Order: sequence, then structure tokens, then C-alpha cells
Amino acid sequence: MNRDQINELNMIEATDQVLTTYNGVWGGNLAVSNIISTLRTHLTALNTNDALQKTKSQGATQSKDEARAAMIGLALQAANAGKAYATDTDNMPLFEAMSHGRWEMTKVADTDADDICQNIHDDLAPYITNTAAYGADAALLSNLQNAIAAFSALIGKPREQITIVANATITIAQHFKAVSALLKNQLDPIMMQYQNGHEDFFNEYRSARVIVDIGHRHTVILKGFIYDDNNHALADVLVALSGKAKYKKFTNATGKYKFTRLHTGSYVLTVSKSGFVTQTKTIEAVTNGAIETDFVLIATDTDSVSSS
Repeated sequence: MNRDQINELNMIEATDQVLTTYNGVWGGNLAVSNIISTLRTHLTALNTNDALQKTKSQGATQSKDEARAAMIGLALQAANAGKAYATDTDNMPLFEAMSHGRWEMTKVADTDADDICQNIHDDLAPYITNTAAYGADAALLSNLQNAIAAFSALIGKPREQITIVANATITIAQHFKAVSALLKNQLDPIMMQYQNGHEDFFNEYRSARVIVDIGHRHTVILKGFIYDDNNHALADVLVALSGKAKYKKFTNATGKYKFTRLHTGSYVLTVSKSGFVTQTKTIEAVTNGAIETDFVLIATDTDSVSSS
């Protein structure tokens, strides 16, 4: 990405962070939810293609791992939406077709992993017009197909990296154009309804929407994964950030959380989920960059001590 794109991506991620914090305000509004779902699909694709764009032939192995993780993340999002829709419509064949987990897709061979993801894509495609409210729309399927193609191209073929980088650059420009239109023409106008009655949300949203030229990707990033003691990813874990900044997020289907565009300083991460012991960790961010902190949550029916 060039400097302008990096600054724009920082703005998009900051906006998403505010939206996550105030999910309780807009979560019940289907129109807002659908727009934000589309925004997040583009954001996932931007980060995926950013990683591919930075790929070089000597880094093929690492890039392949990143591409596989991106593909699996999108496939899990599609599968979870498909299972939810199948449950509501009593569609057992679809439910079974969507019943693939992160553990399975992570442990199988490369060629099997892209087959599983392709099957999820193909099996969900006939129902995609009905699954937007469940978290999967046509844009998500398109991004999943692109991620499958990118990963498949990397399996044993590092010499094809140059083509992948060129394609990623084109795709990034297309996603930025789509996000810009979505924010200006849809999300910004619909946010006006929160100007009175939810002033904190509205003001933080407007502040996040300002593009700031910081010249590099982010300042401090706090991110990581949350698992149970069997090494299974835990989704929907509440991750509360306090200290120099205060935000809340829920982990996605892969157990991942991420706080971006933070400043150096002291932070406290508190993770909690029903049925598990709450854990707290203090993070000292003394320099700019990413700090990765994982958690292993212990079920409340076993003896455990929260870490600090």
C-alpha cells in the first residue's frame, strides 16, 4: 500500500473499532448492521490483499501461511452464517455442509484445506441472497473465492508470487473505492440518526472518520487469539481494553481480537466469557508496533487462577 492508502486504512480500522465499542447502540438496526457487515467484508479483504501485496518469492512459505489463515477466516465466517441460516430454516443438508471448524481446516493438508473452503463457498452460494442478516453476503463469497485462489496459487508455486502481488494491488484499489462510496453515501448519512440521544457514539464516529497522515501503518496494535484449554478457538469472548484508551471487542470465529491505532502507554486487557474464568493482563506499550498477547481460558468447573 502507498502512504495515502495506509492512512485511509487506519481511518477505516479506527471507525470499525468505534462501531464495535458501540455495538449495543446500532446492533438492533438491520439497515445499519447490513452496511457495517459489508464494510467489514471489505476491511478483511484489504488486510488480506495487503499481506499478499507485500509478498516476495523468498517469503513464499510465510506468505502461504498468511494466505491460508485469511482463507480459513473467511470460510469460517461463511460457514457460521450458513449454519445459523440452516438452523432457522431447518435445512439439515446445508447445516452438515457448513459443519467445518477451524481446527479441521488448520490441521489438514494444504490441498484439502482449499477443497474444504471451496465446498463451503459452493454449498452456500445458492442461499447467499438470504444469508446477509446472518453475516454472509455476495461480497463475502467473492472475497472467499479470491482468498481460495490466492492460497491455491501459493501451494508449491512461489514463482507465481509476482502475479499475485500485481493482482493484490489492483484489488486493494477496488476495495478502497468501494469503501469510500459506502462510507460517504450510506454509513455517514445513516449515522445522523444517533446525533441526538447517543452523542458519545456519534462524536467518536465522526472523529474516527477523519483521515490523519501518520506516515506509517498504525502506531500501537494490540492483538492475539483466545483459546480454551483444549486449544480450541473461542469466539464471542468479550475483550475489554482499559488504561490510556477504552474499547471493547468480541473475538471472531478464529478467536482473534485486535485493537488498532493506539498510542504508547499502559493498557489492561480483560477477557471474559460465560462459563470461563475471567483473565486480566497488563500490557506496557513502550514503542510503536504490534504486541501479540494470547489467552487460554479455563472453564469455571475446574480449578484455575486468572493471570495478571
